[in-house]
Amino acid sequence: MTVRKLDADGDLALGPQKFLTGYTAEEVAQNVMTRLKFFLGEWFLDTQDGTDWFGSVLGKGSPLASRESVIRRRILLTPGCAGMTAFSVTTDIATRTLTVSASIVSSSGDSADINYVQAVI
Repeated sequence: MTVRKLDADGDLALGPQKFLTGYTAEEVAQNVMTRLKFFLGEWFLDTQDGTDWFGSVLGKGSPLASRESVIRRRILLTPGCAGMTAFSVTTDIATRTLTVSASIVSSSGDSADINYVQAVI
């Protein structure tokens, strides 16, 4: 698989070494972050794809186990992700954020850390 790198602002990287090839940990981590940012129903060609942030994760009365399973499944079904060695979901009521932290292992055998923060509106 070939993926175009994203810069620190999340924009497409331009210039030399702008592509990631193979299932490196960096590529898989970038794909995991992109999949987590992708809301359910956001893409008009496949409205069944995406993370169900408003329904299953951040929805009123969603149990913690349900939240974690939705996010864990989204990460593990990312192409090139062979598994996770660590996983946690924390919420901060004061800042109204949900933080996902995970250590993933790519199919090439190397690992990467993921820290994703979702603002709760």
